[in-house]
Amino acid sequence: MLKIITALYVLTTAAALIVLKLGSKDGAIAQLINGKVAFNITPYTVSGVVLYGISFLLYMYLISKFDLGYIIPLTTALVYILIFVASFLIFKEAFSTIKIIAIILIIIGVALLNIKGH
Repeated sequence: MLKIITALYVLTTAAALIVLKLGSKDGAIAQLINGKVAFNITPYTVSGVVLYGISFLLYMYLISKFDLGYIIPLTTALVYILIFVASFLIFKEAFSTIKIIAIILIIIGVALLNIKGH
């Protein structure tokens, strides 16, 4: 069950970031225009905030069940990998050799975290 919750946390966090990025194509969510705050709220931004809320609740559950030194690096690495792939597939961002090496190192780090067992 904890693995499922961990996967849901990673997916909701990555999805929230992706959806918020899609919602920011027309500018920031809040801007100062002529001395007044103007909000640019779209279905993407609302969805992103809702996903982040769900993600936060899952996060709170996970940190109550795992050692912080284990769960934070693991979930952060997995979110980073998903965002890296999504940024390439959805936003057509460029891969560089350094980014690919960094992802490989992150994958190795995740594997090493799991050797210890949890």
